[in-house]
Amino acid sequence: MFVFRADENTYLKHKRMKVYSLETNSIVERKWFLDLLTCMFGVGAWILVNSLYTQLPLLVQSAPEGWNLPSYLSIAIQIGNVGPLLYSAWRRKYGNRYDRPLTIAVLISGVTSVLLLAGLYDVTGVVFGQPHSVVLCALTFTMALVGCTSSVLFIPSLSRYPDIYLVTYMVGEGISGFVPSLVAIVQGVGTTTCRTVELPDGRTSEVKSTTDALFSSGPFFIGIGVIMCASTVSYLCLEYLPTCKREKIRIPSEDDQLRRNIGVGSTENRSHSLNVSLLAVQGAIVFFANGLLPSIQSFSCLPYGYMAYHFATNLSNIANPVACFIAYYTSRTSKTVIYMLCSICVVSTMYMLMTAFTSPSPPLRNSITGTILIVFMWVLFFGCASYVKLSIAAVLRNEGNRGLYLYGCITQIGSLSGALIGFYLINILQLLKSYEPC
Repeated sequence: MFVFRADENTYLKHKRMKVYSLETNSIVERKWFLDLLTCMFGVGAWILVNSLYTQLPLLVQSAPEGWNLPSYLSIAIQIGNVGPLLYSAWRRKYGNRYDRPLTIAVLISGVTSVLLLAGLYDVTGVVFGQPHSVVLCALTFTMALVGCTSSVLFIPSLSRYPDIYLVTYMVGEGISGFVPSLVAIVQGVGTTTCRTVELPDGRTSEVKSTTDALFSSGPFFIGIGVIMCASTVSYLCLEYLPTCKREKIRIPSEDDQLRRNIGVGSTENRSHSLNVSLLAVQGAIVFFANGLLPSIQSFSCLPYGYMAYHFATNLSNIANPVACFIAYYTSRTSKTVIYMLCSICVVSTMYMLMTAFTSPSPPLRNSITGTILIVFMWVLFFGCASYVKLSIAAVLRNEGNRGLYLYGCITQIGSLSGALIGFYLINILQLLKSYEPC
């Protein structure tokens, strides 16, 4: 009988659609409706942040920050990490007794935020004497709270179900980047041209003329809000629907846990030999992938045209789940592959930084070759980086809980550091210069 590897503790027998779970030490029958609900629940984890990034090529055209907007939003997203910190303090005092209402509250706040964003994303306010997208930045923060908190709140809520559905949840997280990017590609992006106008004094001047995309960001965010509603309903079904509640499993007793730990006790011993080099690689990867590069992407891509920025942003988002899908079926714990892909990331990063710092006149700016190359480099980097991050997590998982804890700490520190440095370079030192077509 053909056996498909779902994860380290789960094996799916396709012919009878039954799975052996080490949590329950028994065969459980996989239910399609639980797969659907957990997948849809997983979609709601990061779809808000992912959808925001897909709209940047349109938002920068009208935002008062212009090309600096991504650096502001990166900071707002990183501040969203206050969510896990607050939850950790809450859990220390109250335990997990209130996880269900907290999860519902987080999901509802996400739905509310994105629907408000649909109508208010272009509202500006004056801060320190300068106009800023205050509503967009504020709602970006509340939307980021959903994604940042999902790792400590959403995933544990699945502990009452067989472990096979955690894999389905992770598939949903991958779809959360895939779907908004596909919609954004269909949406298209406005093209900017220059036209000559005559001033009242008889002189002439060139001004920008931007054609509209197929539809604006407002309807796009409404569509994302509908998906978030579906994710919220999916969670409510998992928690309250009788058909779903009958599929829940009992939490293993302390004796069960002891028996399981006897078989994997060596894992804790290996935790003292954590691979510091892999943690350093993870820190460097997320420094660029989650922090610095999203802040400078507009400077790197926009000189090649709004269409280049549009495809670089959305195809990079699609590269993430594709890379994770490939890693799912390959030897993702191979350190040789990890370091080889890191070399590719270094090359592509150097090229992207070079184009950003030479803006508004980067190499091959007025050629099709330059446009294709800049899009390819962005997609290549994020594809390789996604594979590397997943691979490092798979390696450190074998080092015990401490390995994954350090992995999470390095990820947050690296991401925040990259976003702060990007903001400092762009808005304080003003080392990067935007390209004006007219």
